[in-house]
Amino acid sequence: MRIKFFFIISLVSIYSYSQQRDFFLSSNISFESSSLNGLIFKDLSTGFIDENQKNTILNQKNKHLINFELRNSFAFKEKIKNNLNYNFSFKDVTHVNANFDNDLLKLILKGNHDFQDETLEFNNTRFRGTRYQQFKLFFENKTDNYDFGLGLSYVHGNHNFTFISNNASLYTAPFGTYLNLDYDINAYLTDTTDFSLFETNGNGIAFDFSGSLTILKHKINLYLLDLGCIFWNSNSNNIFVDSSYVFNGVNIDNIFDFNDSILEVSNVLNDYDNINEDRSSFKSYLCSNIGMKVSKKIRSDKFGLITYGVNTRWQPFEDNKKLSFRKIRQGFKESGYKPFYYVETEFFINQLSILPKIGYGGYTNNFNVDLALLLKKNISFALGTQHLEYLLNKESSYGIGFYFKIYKSL
Repeated sequence: MRIKFFFIISLVSIYSYSQQRDFFLSSNISFESSSLNGLIFKDLSTGFIDENQKNTILNQKNKHLINFELRNSFAFKEKIKNNLNYNFSFKDVTHVNANFDNDLLKLILKGNHDFQDETLEFNNTRFRGTRYQQFKLFFENKTDNYDFGLGLSYVHGNHNFTFISNNASLYTAPFGTYLNLDYDINAYLTDTTDFSLFETNGNGIAFDFSGSLTILKHKINLYLLDLGCIFWNSNSNNIFVDSSYVFNGVNIDNIFDFNDSILEVSNVLNDYDNINEDRSSFKSYLCSNIGMKVSKKIRSDKFGLITYGVNTRWQPFEDNKKLSFRKIRQGFKESGYKPFYYVETEFFINQLSILPKIGYGGYTNNFNVDLALLLKKNISFALGTQHLEYLLNKESSYGIGFYFKIYKSL
């Protein structure tokens, strides 16, 4: 509550000194994978897949990474005086990230009937889903040769689910006479009594930093965005399991007494007492962007800047290490995001700007092409795709994404 009050008071006081204002409204949705191409995206969107399509999916790669993001935001930027500007933004974010082996996908798509007398291995399975709102206040000082900025965010956490299993396996005996399941699980889940969109289950904070310097007509920019975390409240479930379970089927003495409750998970879990579950707070991290870019003006009236850059992401799964180089390496590795190298530019046709971008890496580990169209009017707007190759050649595309932005200056 104190942080919310700080933001409100700061905005009111700054607003009275503002000289120039720009308003922005934007939305961005993307789905990316390291193994599932555009043809598979199309098949999955129908809601039904046959055996041939299942086999196609399973023959892609042995490890799978998927990442889904939905971001809607509103922002306004104002010049206070001289070189000082500030930016306030509100962002609503849904982020889902999963990393799993091919054997788990076999079980999901085909069940265990086809794998009798086989052991399916589910090692290094990771899943996290987070929904939150972010209120950011960012100050920036800009001059002709340099600029720097600092930002502070309050993060309002709605829901989080984190599932971690380092080792797990399932053995199906011939003819299904018994199943042998070995696994270890760490799971964190916010309060499940209320799944409303803006439920308060946690509060967090995040920091931003950016700085640039112009040398020999090249602008070098370094940035660190959304470095922060959410502290989920004490009503959250923390579950830790390390177990082996053998399932021999269900014996039925009276068919008239048989009902589905016999097969409830709770009945299975009652067979052993090594589940550690308690209600306590836990911490999850935001997906931070860290990178640098170099920009230079092209000698042509038809072109704007050409920019070369690299972006990385930092997001550990657990807060299980103290701040150290191990912690830093953990965040880069567990984000699942490889360094993303890109080059982008802008060229003009009257009031229309075309912004092409080509990059390599990220969640997809291959080349992808972005293209945006910007129409500059009294109210300007931009419309773009993050994976143009999906529209041109679905087989070679491992992502799909669209975004739009509207802005107006006063």
